[in-house]
Amino acid sequence: MHPILRKIDSTDGTSFVVRTDMFSHFYNKWHFHPELELTYIIKGKGNRFVGDNIELFEEGDLVLIGANLPHVWKSDSSYFEGRENQIAMANVIQFLPKFFGETFYHLKELENIRLLMEKSRLGLRIEGATKISIVKLMSLIFETDNSLKRLCILLEILETVALSKDLVQLSSLGFVKAYEKFDTQKINSVYEFTINQYHRKILIAEAANVAHMSVPNFCKYFKSRTQKTYIQFLTEVRIGFACRLLIENKKNIQQIALDCGFHNLSNFNRSFRLLKNQKPAEYRHIFSAFKD
Repeated sequence: MHPILRKIDSTDGTSFVVRTDMFSHFYNKWHFHPELELTYIIKGKGNRFVGDNIELFEEGDLVLIGANLPHVWKSDSSYFEGRENQIAMANVIQFLPKFFGETFYHLKELENIRLLMEKSRLGLRIEGATKISIVKLMSLIFETDNSLKRLCILLEILETVALSKDLVQLSSLGFVKAYEKFDTQKINSVYEFTINQYHRKILIAEAANVAHMSVPNFCKYFKSRTQKTYIQFLTEVRIGFACRLLIENKKNIQQIALDCGFHNLSNFNRSFRLLKNQKPAEYRHIFSAFKD
C-alpha cells in the first residue's frame, strides 16, 4: 500500500475549507497534507494516530494537526459490523499556513498565530474551557455564508488556541524531525500496514517486505526514523486498540488479548503494564467506575 498525500481543494474558491464529514466509519488511510487541520468529533469513537502518538478518541475530541503531520482516525470495530445506526461525523476546518497571504502572515498582530502554527507541527489536543470556546466558534463558521465573517472567526479561533494553556502535545519532536528529514513513503507504508493488520501475528519480515528492505536494514531504518523499534511500535498499536475494547467491557481480557494480536494473556498483561503502568483489569475497572 502506498502513502497518501491528500490534496485538499476549496470548492467555493475561498482561502480555507470548512466542511462536515459524515461516514459509516472514519478513515482507514494514514495520510498527510500541507494544510493544517482542526477536527472536532461530533459522533464516533476509536483510535487516533498522530505522528507517533496513539490515543482513544470519542465524541467531543478536538485536535489541531500541523502541516504535513501524518495522521489517521480509525473507527472502533463496531463501525465495521454493518450497523445502520452507526455514524461517524466530524466538523473539519483545513487551511494552509499562509492562507491569508504572505504579507498578512508576517504582521506583528499575527505573531501568536505564527507561533501556534509552528507548535502544531507536533499535533495538539485541545481541552478544557478552550475546547468549549472553540466548538462554539466553529459552529458560528458553519452558520454563516459570509466569507469575511468566516475568515474573522477562523482568526479568532487560532488566536484563542494560541493563547490557551489547555493544550496537550501529541507527537514527539524526534518523530516529526525524522519524518520531515527522511523519505516518508516507507514509513507511511509500514504504518498503514500495521494499523490495518495489528490483530494478527506479524513477522518483522512482513513489515520489512512492505518497505522493500531486508530485515536488518529495515530494523535500523525504522529505529532511526521513529526513535523506537518496530516491535515497540506494533505493541503500542495493539495496546491502543485493546484500551478501547477494555473500556467497552463487552469481551473478557483473554479474548481482547487475542483480538489485538497477543499470542497469550501473560504477554498482553506484561506489555500493558509497561505502557500504561497498570494491569488491564485495573484499567477496565477505572473506566467502569467513571461511567457509573
